[in-house]
Amino acid sequence: MQLSPLPSSGWYQKSIQLLFWGVAVATVSLAVLRQVFDPANKTRCESLLNHGSWLDPQRTQWQPKGCMLKTYDTKSTNTCIGGSRIVMLGDSVVRQLYYSVVKKVILDANTNGDKHSDIFFKDETSGVSFEFYWDPFLNSTRALAMTSPSSTYTNDIDSGISVDATQLPEQTPSILLVGSGLWYLRYAEMSGGLEEWRIKMLSLAQRMSDSAKPSLGDNLFISPIPAVNTDKLAEERLKTLLPKDINEMNTFLRETTKDSPITVPFSWNLMTETAASATNDGLHYAERVMTAEADVLLNFLCNNKLPKVAPMAATCCYDYPSNHWFQTLMLAIFLLWLPCGFIVQAYYRNHPASLYFPSTGILNAMAIMAGSVVYMYYSDRTSLFGKGNKMFSTPSFALLMALSIAAGCLTLKKAEKDQVFLNRDQTDEWKGWMQIVILIYHYVGASSVSAIYNPVRMLVASYLFMTGFGHFVFFYKKADFGFTRVASILTRLNLLTVLLTYTMNTTYLSYYFAPLVSFFYLIIYLMMYIGHSHNKKPEFILTKIAVTAILTAAFIQTPVILDTIFSFLHFFFGVTWSATEWRFRLQLDVWIVFIGALFGYGFIKAQELAISAHPHWSTVRSTTLVISAIGLLGYFIFEATITKFEYNRYHPYISWIPILSFVFLRNSTSALRNTTSTFYSFIGKCSLETFIGQFHMWLAGDTKGLLIISPWIDGPGAWTFNLAISSFIFIAIAHALSGATGELSDWLVTGREPKQVKGTVATTPYTLLTAAPLTRDRDTGPGLPLAVKQPSVVKSPISPSSGKVGPTTLKDLMENSLKAEKARMMESAGSSGSGSGSNSGQGSSDSGSSSTTEYDNTMGPHMGGKGMKRPEAVSLQIDTSDIPRRPQVIVSASSPTPTTFKSLWAQPIWKVTIFFSIIWVMNFFS
Repeated sequence: MQLSPLPSSGWYQKSIQLLFWGVAVATVSLAVLRQVFDPANKTRCESLLNHGSWLDPQRTQWQPKGCMLKTYDTKSTNTCIGGSRIVMLGDSVVRQLYYSVVKKVILDANTNGDKHSDIFFKDETSGVSFEFYWDPFLNSTRALAMTSPSSTYTNDIDSGISVDATQLPEQTPSILLVGSGLWYLRYAEMSGGLEEWRIKMLSLAQRMSDSAKPSLGDNLFISPIPAVNTDKLAEERLKTLLPKDINEMNTFLRETTKDSPITVPFSWNLMTETAASATNDGLHYAERVMTAEADVLLNFLCNNKLPKVAPMAATCCYDYPSNHWFQTLMLAIFLLWLPCGFIVQAYYRNHPASLYFPSTGILNAMAIMAGSVVYMYYSDRTSLFGKGNKMFSTPSFALLMALSIAAGCLTLKKAEKDQVFLNRDQTDEWKGWMQIVILIYHYVGASSVSAIYNPVRMLVASYLFMTGFGHFVFFYKKADFGFTRVASILTRLNLLTVLLTYTMNTTYLSYYFAPLVSFFYLIIYLMMYIGHSHNKKPEFILTKIAVTAILTAAFIQTPVILDTIFSFLHFFFGVTWSATEWRFRLQLDVWIVFIGALFGYGFIKAQELAISAHPHWSTVRSTTLVISAIGLLGYFIFEATITKFEYNRYHPYISWIPILSFVFLRNSTSALRNTTSTFYSFIGKCSLETFIGQFHMWLAGDTKGLLIISPWIDGPGAWTFNLAISSFIFIAIAHALSGATGELSDWLVTGREPKQVKGTVATTPYTLLTAAPLTRDRDTGPGLPLAVKQPSVVKSPISPSSGKVGPTTLKDLMENSLKAEKARMMESAGSSGSGSGSNSGQGSSDSGSSSTTEYDNTMGPHMGGKGMKRPEAVSLQIDTSDIPRRPQVIVSASSPTPTTFKSLWAQPIWKVTIFFSIIWVMNFFS
């Protein structure tokens, strides 16, 4: 059975696929080449010390090239340098840096002492001691002793002066930093000027680099000469502090300290050069600039000392941790087991090893899932790509929002026929534009802006409103509480999340959206299942919704309950979850889920009562729309006037106002109800994957920073270019993940294979089989008692030019065989006077419009004639013995031979047991 693509189908999709692969391969290749040809910068230390730029006009957030700079607070600073001795020697510039480092530990340190004197601080809590020695020429006896590795230093210039270094503190400094230069320029006649400074620095560098002598400190630094703002320098300084001389001095420092243990953070000089407005005298810079310099120093020293757990939001001078065994196992499955599966299925299909691999269709879905997860791993858990800090910018936020609105408006599409209230296209669109807003919110770091944070909280509530609404309507109408559906929904929601939890070594609850939706789905399921035979009684279902809402709120808000459950999970499964954080997430949106369920019930009753035909419907509709407009406007006015901390207290009780207002206004006219944006709908159909995938392949550090995959890291336009490239790859992968996750979820729960790809036609050799009596469930897979009735080979009557493709081809073949079988049976029954001529007419419906339902009717009660034997089912088995193995060829359409494991997997209890056994092993032994 050879599949041939239609001549003109899918060209646009194929073009996008080619573009995606071109961009992805080029991006990854350039990143790998950077690692190969610049191995010294693998940890981004060189970038931290030499390159960077300011993210904001106020010069408060410094961005090193390609890494995330951590802003150290007191706790993290004490974790790094607690009990250490910090020593600095030099001029007023070094003194400014000294104060900035001290204030990282002692917040209320007094910085108003004598400027030209030694300064000391000691923090009793952390045990850190700070020492600053005023010596702008670095020629005092104490400075000479502290920068000499021998026990006694004799001054080469004044041989009569000697200092006993044993009288200095015994503890070796953790940080020894010296800085000098501006005073040599300012007082050249007294100091000897630039030439004498070179001699001093050369001697100092030689002494500090002498590996044959005891170390002067654990970390040795020389401060570069800061840039000056000549527009603000006093006249006497302007004559002597020449930028040309400062550049020459920094060049000398770079050459002198090359290949030595001395570190010179030249990025400090770059900071002052690009912060000309942050100085009053042209020489000494604002505290915010010096704090950024202190953070560069601490990032260099401390990032590798902090606990290496997610979120990894400090990536400058950082070695990513080695993999745990379960991470290695996941990567081995993705990178070794899957390729072996493709080889076995392609060349050794009849080998016993094929029993350990699924079909090629499932392997394809696994490959998409594995490739996506591996891409996320190497993006966010290695130094392959750069990372950057977020910085909120109102123009950037406004521009991205305007572009997304334009994209939505340019892709508006009107439905061919009138759509129902809150139809599928509309909910996909709703999820899509909300997801875009949330993505922009995360990308630009808008969480600090209450006027943006507050509505975004409402958008998350909107997702949960749809959860309550959609699942309530399904359970109320279908009453399907079977294991298969529940397992399919939960697997679909959590498959990617669980894989990332172990591959990225994070916690399940850190991807809070999937756990949140899963929790409330189970609540709705239990609510509808308990006493479901009475769900049609209004008083019963309304009481049940109210009681469930109250019990759920009590469950969430009673601390001992969640704490006990999480302690149990920690003891038996080894997971460490924060009950406090999870309680905060749940209680924010606990009521909106049940409001969605109530709305769903009202929606059903409104349909049953046909309220749109009521004489007063026009008045009710107009009143509702006016109230909705007032409610939506009032909400935005209210949320804009309070902080996000205040808003969180109101949110559980007011989030329904803007949500219901939007729903009514969105469906207020036929034109609005029937018009949707294909762009928003496209994003909405993969909203789960974009929400979870953004953690590691669009953002970085588990959403704490930005992923920088562009080789063009800094300069004008670099941010925009990186956003465009990373967004294209991100959305393409999320879209592919959505399809793969659905196929894998269905296969894991039901055993069904992926559907045939549209855009292909088939010529199918087949064998007609009739079945022995079957159970109602026809999707249980292998093991059906089939008996061969009539072998034959039929060519498909549908040609590529007919426009009918894919599954329709197989369906028509099946229906043609069913009609032939029915006609034969009716003919054999006709001699006894049984049968109905009208049934024959019913069974000859056009194949292009037939469905499974019609098939059931054809072979069902209408064939109950006397003397007729009714076949319970018919199956199509495809003979593939004469089909060559090549791409785009279906090599099997029948279920594989059942094995012991597959038989067990088909049982719900074994699926649950196997799943939790794997989770237990992965958690307990990690």
